[in-house]
Amino acid sequence: MNSRNTKLIGLVALASGLLLGAGEPLSTERHVHGVITAVDPTVVQIASSQRTVSGKIDPARTKVTIHGKPAKLADLKVTAHAKAELCLDDVWISIDAH
Repeated sequence: MNSRNTKLIGLVALASGLLLGAGEPLSTERHVHGVITAVDPTVVQIASSQRTVSGKIDPARTKVTIHGKPAKLADLKVTAHAKAELCLDDVWISIDAH
């Protein structure tokens, strides 16, 4: 690899880091398993033994299921166990209560 390519890769990595915030890793753990601790029309919070994660609800993007079957946000209950995936913009992509 020539020095021009190396510099370009370095600049892309730097720009990516700046967009994500200083000190924030480029790859983050976005899968959450835990207990639902809060549900409202715009935010759902899920807590595991290690951390609590809050994510926004986007009706066009957030897929809610219970035991893998389609459900509505109103069907989610506090204290239910759930697994979920959070997008990098902190919007829940999927929440599956079980």
